[in-house]
Amino acid sequence: MSPKTIAVAGLSAIAFAASGCGGDSDPDAEFRAAFEKEFSAAPWYHHITGIEVKDGSGRPHIKVTTELGSENKGTEPMSTICLAAINFAFKSGAVDEIPEGTVTGSDGVGLGSCA
Repeated sequence: MSPKTIAVAGLSAIAFAASGCGGDSDPDAEFRAAFEKEFSAAPWYHHITGIEVKDGSGRPHIKVTTELGSENKGTEPMSTICLAAINFAFKSGAVDEIPEGTVTGSDGVGLGSCA
């Protein structure tokens, strides 16, 4: 079994346990459940309202949506959140290569990016 298969199987088990039910797999939900388990104690985690993982054609991309407004654009927490998400996505096997990442505010404004 390849390392990616093992990582995906691990993420699936975490998501299954978190959801409490079976059914169709949702890769974003699996990633979010594993990410929450890893980072829920981080001081910035509570600002995250959504995470979207794209690992299709082209370069992989992680989009993190937060409750924060545009006054937080370019601040330290944005780069910390972004780097945590892209590093975790790669290390967990959710993507095949280090992705690009963006952090978006509640008003849809881009707050930061990283690669």
